[in-house]
Amino acid sequence: MTSKQLDFVTCVIGALSLMTGQSCSLIYRRLHSAGIIKDYLAAAYDVLHTFSLEYVAEDVIALMKKKGIAIC
Repeated sequence: MTSKQLDFVTCVIGALSLMTGQSCSLIYRRLHSAGIIKDYLAAAYDVLHTFSLEYVAEDVIALMKKKGIAIC
């Protein structure tokens, strides 16, 4: 993962934390265990970083729901 991808993932985790009221560490653990950090956020960074953090965070929440994993 590049430093730009890492910065982006950190921002998304922060946005999810603010949206859900959950700690950043909890959000990170859930995203990591679901493979979303590596397989989605980092893999699709080139496209995703052009969208707003709110849009990406909502997309991640929908993806987590689709996988059957609660984020909040």
